[in-house]
Amino acid sequence: METNAFFFNFVAMKRFWAIMIMIFATMSFGSVKLSASADLPPASVVDLGPTFSINPNPVSGTFFYVNLNFTEAQYPEAVIVINDILGKVVFSYPIRKSDYAISQIRVDLSDAMLDKGVYFLQIKSGDATKTLKLAIR
Repeated sequence: METNAFFFNFVAMKRFWAIMIMIFATMSFGSVKLSASADLPPASVVDLGPTFSINPNPVSGTFFYVNLNFTEAQYPEAVIVINDILGKVVFSYPIRKSDYAISQIRVDLSDAMLDKGVYFLQIKSGDATKTLKLAIR
């Protein structure tokens, strides 16, 4: 019973402080206006990493495709990494020249030893990384 009361009080306090921060962030002090936005470069300057898609997603069959929307010249030595929800690497696959040529990689669930669940599929190349959620039913 006390655990539930503690949890309720914790959630209530968290909401209270979130509201207080939002109110404080929108208040004006003289000629200085506080704002919660960050100064970011335009989207065209920000590199979001290799672009790709997963089909089908969610996966209900025995395989899925990773469709590459980039070239080897853009992201050389790219690697597909699949992590479980705890961040543990459960599958890794270096992208080959032949994969770049057809812009598609077939991943068999049995080869990757993936069970039903939610995973995070990343493509990494140097410092560039892009992550998409992968659901297997």
